[in-house]
Amino acid sequence: MAISKQRKQELIDEYVELLGRTKGLVITEYRGMTMKQLSELRRKLRENNAGLVVTKNTLFKIALRQVGMSAPENLFTGPVAVALAYDDLSKTIKTVLEYTKDTELFVAKGGVVGTSAFAGKDLEAISNLPPINVLRAQLVGMVTMPLTQFLGLLEEPGRQVVAVIQAATDGVVNVLAAYTQKEAA
Repeated sequence: MAISKQRKQELIDEYVELLGRTKGLVITEYRGMTMKQLSELRRKLRENNAGLVVTKNTLFKIALRQVGMSAPENLFTGPVAVALAYDDLSKTIKTVLEYTKDTELFVAKGGVVGTSAFAGKDLEAISNLPPINVLRAQLVGMVTMPLTQFLGLLEEPGRQVVAVIQAATDGVVNVLAAYTQKEAA
């Protein structure tokens, strides 16, 4: 049954709203799955702050273009469901990949992060990435490490001068203490 222009626009608006909140998405094919299986997958995704939307392919592609995302046409063939990651994309991908191992009816075809699309074979590598906060901390560490080493180099001559003065002072104090003990004896 054909849907009206108004309903099509409503669906596009819904998709645009969902895409505006996502960190990334995984495009899947769910051929032959039951509603019970889809509900189970939705529940697992909700636990990771993600969602699953069964899409109208043409309308979803229009929504993707409207938010500045794109995906290859071959990802939108057959019955498509899209897993939307609202928080941690790697957790969402792991959940989808775990589910694909349980059934042959559900296939991860690829995904989109920002303006970049990736194939299904790349999903495993992306799922192994650490969370974004860990990546940021690693980046800050990499940026600040050379600066810390440079500051250490600048401080080193001063430490050496202080060590020489301290050694000389200790030597003079030891000589004076020995001389004082000799005079007292």
